[in-house]
Amino acid sequence: MSKNANYSKTIWITMLTLLILLGGLPMSSAHAQSAQKATWLWNTQLIATSSADVLQFAASEGINLIYLQINRDLDAAVYHHFIAAASAQGIAVQALDGAPSWALDSQRSQLQASLDWISSYQNTAGADERFSGIHIDIEPYLLREWKTKQTKVIRGWQQSVLSVVQTARQLGISASADIPFWLHTLYTADQQTTLSSWMMQQYDSITIMAYRDRADAIVDVASAELAEGVTAGISVYVGVETNASAEGNGITFYEEGAAYMKQQLQIVNDTASAYASFTGVAVHDYAGWTAFNNR
Repeated sequence: MSKNANYSKTIWITMLTLLILLGGLPMSSAHAQSAQKATWLWNTQLIATSSADVLQFAASEGINLIYLQINRDLDAAVYHHFIAAASAQGIAVQALDGAPSWALDSQRSQLQASLDWISSYQNTAGADERFSGIHIDIEPYLLREWKTKQTKVIRGWQQSVLSVVQTARQLGISASADIPFWLHTLYTADQQTTLSSWMMQQYDSITIMAYRDRADAIVDVASAELAEGVTAGISVYVGVETNASAEGNGITFYEEGAAYMKQQLQIVNDTASAYASFTGVAVHDYAGWTAFNNR
């Protein structure tokens, strides 16, 4: 490289650094532009009857990750076909399952049955037909036992997480889960760390259920766990809701409409990208989102 070229390069780097320091060019801009988008697909019959529609919608909305509910009654060939088609579009598909009772020691056999199905599926599917990860939604705080035996339930929840992660490691795929935005206010059964931080130390990725209908509120409720994600060094998705909610108008985008949500999610991407853990947004769920768009 010539002396003049070196000089020009030095000037350019100096100017770029000044722009960043003065706020003219956010350091997180590249991260924001590369933000991912995920959705949950609970109705597995759709991949048998409407797979082309699902994938067309995914393409139109820029979705590159689908949490797909597993259905042990559905022929594995249906999953083979859908995941292969999704893979061809650059869309990752994770095996989705869960129930509040899976945190109970007495019900862990249900979790194990699901993990066994995933293992069997992965071992018989082709390379482009396999799930890229396991995504779990347990939510034991919905159980009546949560009010009377919370520490015991939390201990069981932790054990279930370890079972999920162990299976994922054996299969060579990722493990992830949904968690509420307030989980950092609770502690592990041994009181050593916050429950959300412990989850992040186990999982490869977390999706925060930050269900609000304004970008500032979404980032605000997600901020504590986004910060924990930075410390843990994992990927964190920020989840939002499109379905009607009995919890109030501030929880879901259902009342505001698709155009408003798109605008707010762009702000979330721009703002949350200040956290190195932020990976993208996750919209709950495919059925609600498509109905929402068609209103």
